[in-house]
Amino acid sequence: MNVFKYDGTFEGMLCAVFDAYTTRVFPQALQGNTSSALCLPMHEVRTDAAHAARVFAALGRKLSRTGIQRLMLGWLSEEDGSEMLLFRYIRKVFDSGRLIESDFSDPDVLALSKLVRKVNCERHRMLGFVRFQQTREDIYFAALEPRHNILPLLLTHFKARFADQRWLLHDVGRHYGYYYDGIEIHSAQVEPEVDAALALGNGILDAGLTSDDEAFFRQLWRGYFQSAAVRERLNPRLQQSFMPKRYWKYMSELHERC
Repeated sequence: MNVFKYDGTFEGMLCAVFDAYTTRVFPQALQGNTSSALCLPMHEVRTDAAHAARVFAALGRKLSRTGIQRLMLGWLSEEDGSEMLLFRYIRKVFDSGRLIESDFSDPDVLALSKLVRKVNCERHRMLGFVRFQQTREDIYFAALEPRHNILPLLLTHFKARFADQRWLLHDVGRHYGYYYDGIEIHSAQVEPEVDAALALGNGILDAGLTSDDEAFFRQLWRGYFQSAAVRERLNPRLQQSFMPKRYWKYMSELHERC
């Protein structure tokens, strides 16, 4: 069983494809930048920007724009086995003499399509579930903990939606985020102690970090949520199907029900 070890990045995975076609040795498993106790034949993949660019350009000639987007969304899923799924899919793209991206009789094409649907579904949900908190520095901060790595997919929406405000989106589980300064978006990280408090707590920033009006506006939001509900038509199971409970932690109107 051949194993390719790479750095865990999308560029690194493309370099694994490059090495496989260069050496004509194709792996049965890809291993990210983690240690392994298994004594298996292992090829160390060196991430090379030129090699990754060549593979990506070749994919651009074989796939439509939608097909390229599906590859990226599949990578952002971060589900178990997704790396090898993408590797097999890319290999079929290169080896097949026809377009395969709509051939859902192929198990890998179908699996990738289902994966993309999951990522798009969570992205769509997050556009409505993100809740911002105003800090003392007049920065609107939102913590989220998505199952898939969808933070990059939200940036265009929030930049257009809140173009005149400074905001920070933070992925608590992956410990990274993006900051919009009113002009450009930058990669950002919060202090480790704040990150830990968010992960263990209810997603609310400490009162010393928020503006004086934040608690008042949070209470208004809860009041609106409760007044808009029709008690006679409450359906908790249906509500959870549209608003999964794992998101409630970071939704101010539902903190009391977590």
